[in-house]
Amino acid sequence: MYMRASCGRSTVLLVGLAVALGLARPVAAQQAGVGAPPVAAAHRTDVQPVIDGRLDEAIWQSAAPMTGFIQREPNDGALASERTEVRILYDADAIFVGVWAFDSRADQIVPGEAIRDFEVTDADAVIMVFDTFKDEQNGFVFGTTPAGIEYDGQVASAGSGGGFFLGGGSNSARRFQAGAGGGFNKNWDGSWEVAATQDGNGWYAEFRVPFNTLRYGADVDEWGFNISRRVRRLNEEAFWSSVPREFNLYRLDFAGSIGGLEPPVRRAITVTPHVLGSSERDYTIDGSSFDENGDVGGEAKAQITQGITLDLTVNTDFAQVEVDDAQVNLT
Repeated sequence: MYMRASCGRSTVLLVGLAVALGLARPVAAQQAGVGAPPVAAAHRTDVQPVIDGRLDEAIWQSAAPMTGFIQREPNDGALASERTEVRILYDADAIFVGVWAFDSRADQIVPGEAIRDFEVTDADAVIMVFDTFKDEQNGFVFGTTPAGIEYDGQVASAGSGGGFFLGGGSNSARRFQAGAGGGFNKNWDGSWEVAATQDGNGWYAEFRVPFNTLRYGADVDEWGFNISRRVRRLNEEAFWSSVPREFNLYRLDFAGSIGGLEPPVRRAITVTPHVLGSSERDYTIDGSSFDENGDVGGEAKAQITQGITLDLTVNTDFAQVEVDDAQVNLT
């Protein structure tokens, strides 16, 4: 608990208690001079945009743009050097996010490798996080580059732990070392779509994230949300909701909010079967024949409530075991 008594007055500020009760932003945020987090509204649509990265449908203009990005690097707190606009739509099945990443030097955009979950620090990129329970602890991350890759993962415990943030190590090692112990579970792969295009004015990204890919609270009328943009040639990273240099996108207490969402209440069930086969022969034995082996199995995900999901597996192939790391705090 932090206490400060003003001289000559009886006022006592219980700052630590206010933070604990959710009545104030963390002390770190106050010291950094970060203002109130921004709030945006998602626009409901009955017309689904085509996910082609072109953002030319008229429905996109019906949503108010999210602008005013603030740098974290290299000039902490300064306005972003390049203009970025973000709009959010939704319908009964999915959330749609459109990003206009304008660039005055579009010929120097760095698209990066076209590999899923490739490290986005090596390219221009946009990364966003949804805090669907508004608990400032757990979130779902989605991102892409001008190459149109799918980059996703889960934030746990507001990114606390001994891991790293969007970087470090070889790409083959990054995916499996950046587990939940580091506050970011990169092994989680959701079912969603993204497409990107580029022209002389910049590059553009169009996302579709189905509601059944996410988990969320039925009684939460706002979701936490933040999105960052990286301009590789400038080594610049800017955020819609300002984040001080000592923190990153995983610090969900610095995220803004999006309201107006009406996610459906449903009990989704997905089943992913697999078949494994092999053939072997011992050539040291004359006349030996091929020995055929096979196995079947699968994985199922059943949504018990909007916040609890049951994962089942039979003869698992270990492709997605124990990667859904979001936790329910019963306290």
